Amino acid sequence: MSDVKPGALQAIAIMQLVGGIIAILVSITVALSTFFIYIPWIYSLVVGILCVVKGAQLLGSNAHLQSAPKTNAILQIINIIACDWVNLILGIICLVLMNNPEVKAYFEPVDE
Repeated sequence: MSDVKPGALQAIAIMQLVGGIIAILVSITVALSTFFIYIPWIYSLVVGILCVVKGAQLLGSNAHLQSAPKTNAILQIINIIACDWVNLILGIICLVLMNNPEVKAYFEPVDE
């Protein structure tokens, strides 16, 4: 494993961070506009928090110690139930970028 992060991983980290912030904003908007009746705003809030945390971890220097954010990308896609189109697109792009051989090699454990 090299010390340099692949460009696709940087893109995934930024998309996770931006998607998390947007999900939090969508959750607040949906909650307030529906007077807290439309319950999926809670899901959007949780997805937003998870994505912000994972995006920050992937931008850090110990990103190789983290797991691939495949679960977060799937959660972003499911966030369409809260009418979040941006996270639907970001989740699909993240899943496509995670199939990049450089990104797969970056997250694979090194045999010692």
